Amino acid sequence: MEERKGFLTPNQEKGVDELLKLDGIAEAMDGVIIKLADNQGLEKLKEKIPVDVLPIVYEVIDEILKALGVEP
Repeated sequence: MEERKGFLTPNQEKGVDELLKLDGIAEAMDGVIIKLADNQGLEKLKEKIPVDVLPIVYEVIDEILKALGVEP
């Protein structure tokens, strides 16, 4: 499995980008925005979650994304 920065793996970031369908320039930028939001914004939030709870958060995110067809 790929290393996570933020809550998503790089593969999940790509998968969310493919699920999100926008028009025009927004479609061109959504992948970058997803990556920045996860790697910068959510990384800071992750620091506030107790280390023993983090694997549970990852598992929940993985299961939600798997239900949407995105593998870790």
